[in-house]
Amino acid sequence: MAFFMCALGSVPSLAAPDAVAGKAKAQLCAACHGENGVSALLGFPHLAAQPQLSIFYQLLQFRDQRRKGGGMEGIAATLSEQDMRDLAAHYASLPPPPPVAGGDAAKIARGQQIAQQQYCSSCHGAQLQGQKHVPRLAGQSSEYFVQQLRHLRSGARADMDGTMASAARSLTDEEIEAMAVYTRSLP
Repeated sequence: MAFFMCALGSVPSLAAPDAVAGKAKAQLCAACHGENGVSALLGFPHLAAQPQLSIFYQLLQFRDQRRKGGGMEGIAATLSEQDMRDLAAHYASLPPPPPVAGGDAAKIARGQQIAQQQYCSSCHGAQLQGQKHVPRLAGQSSEYFVQQLRHLRSGARADMDGTMASAARSLTDEEIEAMAVYTRSLP
């Protein structure tokens, strides 16, 4: 019993995620993801208002080379798990990106229809705002959205359990683009 108690005492514990510390650590991230988590660069995701667990898990996947892209593997390799938790807390605390108004109404309606047929809300939330480890789609950059769904469809990007790859496999380019217009129009 004494050995067990000593072993418990030597297990490092992580501090609670700290959004203030995460903001300080996010200086490098701002170059691609924007000062407020809303990227001005095509093909880069908005991180503002993403669920905390979603960001944390994505960073783990990049660090462990299970996900690749944009040089994130090298950046994530330098982060401790506490850094990842703090960054995730920071981005989760930011207001969501504003919806893009004035899009093609027919494409928005088609994208909404496809999202309903694919049951996107069952994982991503009623307004596609993300939840737990599932990312926010509402307000996401269209270019990033299209790129990621195409990568999931082709197998160039793996997801945690294969659910997204399976869902994306049946989508056409036109359907993916309509969904992108729809999701970016959501608050």
